[in-house]
Amino acid sequence: MGKSPSGEIAYYYDQQAEKEWERLERHRTEFAVTMRSLAEHLPPAPARVLDCGGGPGRYAIELARQGYEVTLFDLSPECLRLAEKKAADADLTLVGYEQGTATDLTRFPDEAFDAVLLLGPLYHLLEEEDRRQALAEAHRVLKPSGVLFAAFISRYAIPRYVAVHEPTWPREQKDRLEMLLTTGRLPPRQKDGLEFTAHFDHPSEVGPLCQSAGFEVLTILGVEGLVDQIETEVNAQSGETWEAWVNLNYRVAPDSAIQGCTAHLLVIAAKPPWRTTLSRIARQLDEAGVAYKVVGGAAAALHGVSVPVKDLDLETDAKGAYRFQSLFPDHVVEPVAQRKSEIYRSHLGRFDFDGVTVEVMGDLCRREAGDWVPTATTTESIVDLDGAPVCVSWLEEEVLAYIRRGRLERAALCLPHCDRDRMLTLLRGERKVGVL
Repeated sequence: MGKSPSGEIAYYYDQQAEKEWERLERHRTEFAVTMRSLAEHLPPAPARVLDCGGGPGRYAIELARQGYEVTLFDLSPECLRLAEKKAADADLTLVGYEQGTATDLTRFPDEAFDAVLLLGPLYHLLEEEDRRQALAEAHRVLKPSGVLFAAFISRYAIPRYVAVHEPTWPREQKDRLEMLLTTGRLPPRQKDGLEFTAHFDHPSEVGPLCQSAGFEVLTILGVEGLVDQIETEVNAQSGETWEAWVNLNYRVAPDSAIQGCTAHLLVIAAKPPWRTTLSRIARQLDEAGVAYKVVGGAAAALHGVSVPVKDLDLETDAKGAYRFQSLFPDHVVEPVAQRKSEIYRSHLGRFDFDGVTVEVMGDLCRREAGDWVPTATTTESIVDLDGAPVCVSWLEEEVLAYIRRGRLERAALCLPHCDRDRMLTLLRGERKVGVL
């Protein structure tokens, strides 16, 4: 009987624990650029960090040296044993050495960590469903505003590697090359052999994958910068010359123009607190029977558009606005009252939920030719937000609202995510919308 996929990966790394520790000594640029990204984006020590799939603990031990409370979690018992020895040799202690798979973090409670490192598991999960599950688990155990560091291997890493080390590979392995280029998969050549197997992502895929798991992507780095496959001389440098190269490679790492020519892609993303806040609000509004719709940037984000969300805008009727206030009295910043500007009028209230601003608008109207005309969105759909059903306006109506307000760049960002038939229905006037 053959090993399970996770068993094959564990077996591979059990046989290569020491080699895996030494790998980041050979590939100094990868380690240095990743550490630079951790220094920039991690919360201050002693924040709690889960190094999920951290192998023999190179990053875990370095972060522990800096005062972080690090739990190392990995499939390979041998890697964990080596990590414990290396930590002891450095007179350091990790919080724990846990064995398991990245798709199941149930031993850890919700919102247990300030940061999660997924610097190995995602490219060993050949099925997209499993990669999504690993990201969902990382999302669950992260605190609101927690940071994710997720590594992927680029689709073109193998062709670049064999160009240097096995130039006959494309001719001798035509079928595997075709599978790699079309599916991203590189399965083992023999069933029980000790061989690296992985899924290789196109650079355009990694950001949307993380976003679909509920993360807000902060940046994507091509970790090797300018020196992938030509790093030998650079990695031999020291002192100011070495630091100059680290600075250069970290500077260019976010440039999408080079990311197809680096072996590793690193997505740095945050668990946006507005999602946790909105999930909580939606559940309570549903229980209280208050009708509402999420509009604006949050609506676009819930429809899959990569936009930053600074606050939450909710539309309801006047009764719903005052009911919202009664449900969340401890969060009131500006009590609900009828307010108006030269253009808009509504029963408006502002609330603060642990730093997330929520603006509630009841019976929103716009001044047209001296009259107040209802202008609230009229469309709605239900989006699942971390298990909570959330009512949002159609993205197509949001696009029309952006166009009306002259926000053409935002409208253009949303358009590729729109449904053609819905958009035509609105443009033809077959369904009346308030925003026009």
